[in-house]
Amino acid sequence: MQSVHCHARQHGLTLTELLIGLGIVSLLAASAIEHLPGIIQSARMVSDINRFVTALHLARNEAVKQRRHLVLCPAAAGDVCAEHADWGNGWLLFASDNNREREADESLIIRAPPLTAGIDMRSGGHRKRIVYQPDGSSGGSNSSFTFCDRRDLARPRVICLSNTGRPRLSTTRCDGKRLICG
Repeated sequence: MQSVHCHARQHGLTLTELLIGLGIVSLLAASAIEHLPGIIQSARMVSDINRFVTALHLARNEAVKQRRHLVLCPAAAGDVCAEHADWGNGWLLFASDNNREREADESLIIRAPPLTAGIDMRSGGHRKRIVYQPDGSSGGSNSSFTFCDRRDLARPRVICLSNTGRPRLSTTRCDGKRLICG
């Protein structure tokens, strides 16, 4: 008589298969960690850009709604406009009927915090003021505001502001040429 042996089928991984899988996961994790600082800095730059674009839209809308001149300027200490075009310390938004400078009796609409560490913002032509007219236009000439990462972890971007007061975001200069920080 022949004996019948029932072998149960085993489920699982061999040690070799487990080590190969662990090696692949380790390589993928190491690759992701290598790019993590750039992803984080890019997200921070996008946040700064969004804050500035929001301020531009608010300034335009309030100028039309209030039928007044609204000024957006780089901030200095004491809630006054900076004398130079350094937007990295934040910005102020206020209504002004006289000299584009914030007076004590003019209420402050926005005081934005400084930009994220490592992010620079330059204005084309070293523009120190954006004055929105009661019709929503931004007087003067077209403007550009370039955001750069000092460590080159995030791709530079520029906000192009037309005379109509509308901003647009670009990865090239406003004239379409290559955007270079430095």
